[in-house]
Order: sequence, then structure tokens, then C-alpha cells
Amino acid sequence: MKLGIILATRDLELAVALALAARRARHEVSLFAMDAGCQALADAPAQVAVLADADCELLACSNSAVGLMLPDEVVRGSQDDHAAVVGTSDRVIALT
Repeated sequence: MKLGIILATRDLELAVALALAARRARHEVSLFAMDAGCQALADAPAQVAVLADADCELLACSNSAVGLMLPDEVVRGSQDDHAAVVGTSDRVIALT
């Protein structure tokens, strides 16, 4: 199973907890951040590293991330990437 997490709020702690629980259950996880979610990733490089170490796919909307220093583990993408995460996931959790 693949879990998609859409993070558009600063609630990164919840997103990390959900992602790690899914990984413990051996599910794939893709997280797409936009809006305030990009700032949350920029502000928490240690949590981003935890997600990356757990083999989660980490993407951020380039438009929302303008001017932000995102950790290297986060790939800048577009709303096409957002659509791909939603379209290829078996379940999606939207923190909006």
C-alpha cells in the first residue's frame, strides 16, 4: 500500500508520526508539502532527515518554497507532482 500525505499546514509533527507509522507497517510513503507545509519542512531539518532515513519520498511545491532553504532531502516539484502523489496513492491524508 502507498500512503500519500499532503502537508499544507505547519503540522509537521503529525505528518511525521503518520509517515513513520505507515513505514513501520511497511507501506510506501510520499509527502508533498505546499503553502505553510514548505515552511514547516524548512524549519525542521532534523524531522526531514528522520523521514528521509525512513525512506519516505519528500516533495515540495516550488512556488510555495520560493525563498526558503529546504533540506537537501526535499525535492522541489510542481502541482504535477502533487497530482502524481494523489493519483498513485492508495490512501491520502490531507493536512490542510
